[in-house]
Amino acid sequence: MVPKRITSLQHPLVKHWFELRSNKTYREEAQRVLVAGRKMTNELPIETLITLEPSDIPCKEEILVTEPILKKITGLQAPDGFAAEIAMPKPQDLHGKNWVLILDRISDPGNLGTLLRTALALGWEGVILTAGSVDLFNDKALRAGKGAQFHLPYSYQEIHGLHLYTADLEGTPLDEVQPKLPLGLILSSEGHGAREWAGAKKITIPMRGEVESLNVAASGAILLYAMRKS
Repeated sequence: MVPKRITSLQHPLVKHWFELRSNKTYREEAQRVLVAGRKMTNELPIETLITLEPSDIPCKEEILVTEPILKKITGLQAPDGFAAEIAMPKPQDLHGKNWVLILDRISDPGNLGTLLRTALALGWEGVILTAGSVDLFNDKALRAGKGAQFHLPYSYQEIHGLHLYTADLEGTPLDEVQPKLPLGLILSSEGHGAREWAGAKKITIPMRGEVESLNVAASGAILLYAMRKS
C-alpha cells in the first residue's frame, strides 16, 4: 500500500479530522473519532493512520502529513508524530454486569478519562454516563483515559436492579460498608455535588480533619479499588 501524502492545511481531510477532534456533533454524525499518539494508534483498530513518516502500524489506509497539519488536527503543540481516525464504539446494554461505574455530571474531561482508565484497570465491567457529563470522546478525555473508552463498555441508560452506592461526605465510612452485587458506584461532579438517587446508600472515605475532600478522580480511584476488592 502506497501512502497518500497531504501538505495543505486547507485539504478537506484536514478539516474533517479537525472537526472530529473539536466538534462533538460532527463526531457523532460521522461515528468516527480522532486519537493522537503512537500508543493509542498502536493498540486500536485503525481506519486511517495519519503520520509524518511511513509506519508499520496496521491500518486500512495510511496518510502522510506535515507537522503543521498534525499540530492542527491533534490540538497539540508537540505531537509525537502519530494520529488516527477510528470507528466510534457504540453504547452497549449493561444489564447483567456486576460492577458498573456511574458518572453523574462529571464535567472535567481529565477527571472523566482518569476514572475510566482506573475502572478498566481494576476490572469494572461498564460505565453509565448521565446527562451533563462531558463527552467520552472529548480529546482531553481520550488523552487522560489512554484509550480506555474503546475497551470499557458504556451506556447512557440507567439500569434497574443495581445496588447503588454514592460517594458523599455525609455517608457511611467505607470500611463499614459491605457491598452487594450487582453494584453501581455513583461518582458525582465536584461542582454540582452528589444528587439524590432513590435507594442509594451514601458512603464516604474517612479522612483527617485537615482535609475536607478529595478530587473526584482521587476519591473515585480509592472507592473503585476498595469496593472491587471487597
